[in-house]
Amino acid sequence: GQFKNWFYSLLAMSVALENKAPFKKLLGYGSVRDEKGEEMHKSKGNAIEFNEAAEKIGVDVMRWLYLRTKPEHNVNFGYHVADDIRRFFHLRLWNVYSFFVTYANIDKWKPGNKQFKPSNVLDKWVLSRLHGSVKNITDALERFDAADAASTLEIFVVNDLSNWYVRRIRERVSPAVINSQDKADAYQTLWLVLTTISKILAPMLPFIAEEIFTNLTRVESVHLADWPSSDRNFVDDNLEKQMVEARQIVEAGHGIRKDKGIKVRQPLSSLSYKLAKKLDQSIEKIIGEELNVKEVRFDSKQKEKVVFDTKLTSVLEKEGEARDLIRRVQEKRKEAGVTFSDEVLVYLPSWPREFGELIKRETLAKKLLRGD
Repeated sequence: GQFKNWFYSLLAMSVALENKAPFKKLLGYGSVRDEKGEEMHKSKGNAIEFNEAAEKIGVDVMRWLYLRTKPEHNVNFGYHVADDIRRFFHLRLWNVYSFFVTYANIDKWKPGNKQFKPSNVLDKWVLSRLHGSVKNITDALERFDAADAASTLEIFVVNDLSNWYVRRIRERVSPAVINSQDKADAYQTLWLVLTTISKILAPMLPFIAEEIFTNLTRVESVHLADWPSSDRNFVDDNLEKQMVEARQIVEAGHGIRKDKGIKVRQPLSSLSYKLAKKLDQSIEKIIGEELNVKEVRFDSKQKEKVVFDTKLTSVLEKEGEARDLIRRVQEKRKEAGVTFSDEVLVYLPSWPREFGELIKRETLAKKLLRGD
């Protein structure tokens, strides 16, 4: 009906009257089906009225459901599908934003005005990924491929920003860390990433983008901002390649720890990895921090991709005990409802004395006291 009565009429009338096509590009969308892929009908009881859906799901989630679907495919629409999308993308983005606001407010941090040149390898990497993503998203939208643009955004926000960058900077911005340039650089990087993503998301998720952007910039509206441009000076293909390899090593390392029943909180003396080429020392340091090993070595001759030295010294065992205590104290902090920056007194039956200062620093404990 749509094609016969509407598009054909447009085409015929335009050619007859103006001798030209009535549009430059037509996106012929598939149908909206229910969650099982069946046609929606009121008589079947599987139809969802628009206003009801918008109220229950949220219009930004509904928009994303449509945008991430290629026009030629049918859309399976429903509340469970929408919940999955919200958890996968919207909440991940919001959690990154909430993380930034929480920690930046504790330190009363304000964005800098001068041109930012990061020195930390993680900051360089995430800005490289950001600028590369901006270019790919812009190219996709200019060829009317919203699904490709949405997919690129999901990969960057979920895989790169949430699962890796924020995960790796938590210790850098912890209230236990005295204000430093490295801490300020992490805030500046995350601020740049979030404000840029907001501009990209503005035509797609107008309400979330507006909330994030206006709060972080105090500018009137994200919808009055210019579309961001990709700066090739920030893009480092070699760094991105090395980070991919590092994350593969980390994934393999976590798998080995799980198979051997060795908790990540238990530090190990060393790890060796096999690649075609040695990684930069700064990348090796990230691997060591993520897998909790004291030393990371390159070995092109070993058979396995990742090999741990799993022999535990008494010092390593005590540090593992300390790390486990830190986790338990952090859980108690949550139960007590204290804020991130509140100092506390911690009562413990015992603790490894060599790591008392570490426990205090990581848990914001003024004192460790012996008690039940």
